[in-house]
Amino acid sequence: MIKVNLLEGTTEQRVAMQKTKVAARRGQQLAMVAAALLVCFIALGIDHLLTNNAYGSAKTELDHEQQEAKKLEADKARKDQIESELKQVEERIKIIKELRAEQKGPVAMLSAINERMPGGNTEFELTSITQKGSHLQIIGVAASQQTLSDFAHRLEFSQGMFTGLNLSMEGRAETEGAKKPEGADKTGSDDELQKSYKFTIDCDYNKPHDPSSDDSGQPAKPAAAPAK
Repeated sequence: MIKVNLLEGTTEQRVAMQKTKVAARRGQQLAMVAAALLVCFIALGIDHLLTNNAYGSAKTELDHEQQEAKKLEADKARKDQIESELKQVEERIKIIKELRAEQKGPVAMLSAINERMPGGNTEFELTSITQKGSHLQIIGVAASQQTLSDFAHRLEFSQGMFTGLNLSMEGRAETEGAKKPEGADKTGSDDELQKSYKFTIDCDYNKPHDPSSDDSGQPAKPAAAPAK
């Protein structure tokens, strides 16, 4: 009768199975480690790619912002330059207006006085016009008090150009025609004598509005003389 040692077979099988299990566990562990490393490398690659993309985008945006900043600096410099040029032009215009006002002041004043002088064949003469600052003194000779009154009236109602009028006059007798010879009868009728009046008008002259500063750009028209 053959005897079989079942205990030895069972032990060997157990050892083999144990080794197989250990090898399987090691294989699983290596596979897990390899998978983990692969996942890690993939994650690192994706992160690196995303980081590079973000860096590229940020750099592009930074370059764009720097270009915009340079443009703004250039625009600001140009704006400052234009403002400086405008300020210089305004200063020049102001100086020109002042010079023109000073040059046209006496001309405008004489023109305004001339417009208000009696017309026609009326005997009226201005002997001197003196200006000191805004004060004006007009001296002349008029043939009648009515003529002198009309002239003073026109000056007074000049839309504020001549203000504070003060009129003073004195009369004197003048003979018409040639002088009579000595020894001749010097008595004559009243018709042979003409009465003239020397007058002095003191007033303040106010410069009119400068035509160059008119919004329409056209010279202002002189004020019309009031009707007699």
